[in-house]
Amino acid sequence: MKQYRIPFSGLGLGTHDFEFDIDKAFFDCYEYSIVKDGTLKASVNLHKQENMMVVRFHITGTVNLVCDVCLTTFPAETEINERLIVKFTEEDLAETTDEILVLAKHEHELDIAPVLYEYINVSIPHYIKCSEQGNNITCDEAVLARLSDLSPAQQETAQTDPRWEALKKIKYNKN
Repeated sequence: MKQYRIPFSGLGLGTHDFEFDIDKAFFDCYEYSIVKDGTLKASVNLHKQENMMVVRFHITGTVNLVCDVCLTTFPAETEINERLIVKFTEEDLAETTDEILVLAKHEHELDIAPVLYEYINVSIPHYIKCSEQGNNITCDEAVLARLSDLSPAQQETAQTDPRWEALKKIKYNKN
C-alpha cells in the first residue's frame, strides 16, 4: 500500500498531478470491502498551499459487483469526483470529517489508500441489480425462474393451513 502515499513535504507550492492504478490487490487489503475486484484509475490533483492542501480525486473504471437478485458477478462502470481538504495542526485532538482531513504539522506524506477505498465503496448503490448498474446486462433467466418457483405466493396457493382460515373468519364484537 506504499504506492498510495504522496510525499508532499518535498513538493513546492502549487498544483501537482498523480496517477494511481487500483485493482484486485488493492481491494484484497481490505477484508470487509463491498468491492472485491475492479480495474480503476485514480487521477489525483493536489494543490499545495502554505497551511493546507486541496486534493481532487477523479476515479474511473469498472468494479465487479454481485447482483442482489440473481447473484451473478458483473462489471459496472463507475466515475467518482471528490474533493478533500487537508489541514495541518499542532493540536493532537483535531477532528477529521468527511471533507476535511487533519494532519499533524510534522507529517510529511499523505496516505490516500483509505480515502480511495472509502470513495469507491460509498459510490456503490445499496441495491445492486444487473440491469440497472451493468451495461446491456440482464439477470440470469434460470435463476429468476427458480426464484419465481420458490416465491411465497406460489407456496400459499399450494398449501393453506386450515387454522389460518378459521382465524380469518373471526369478527370482533363491538358492544
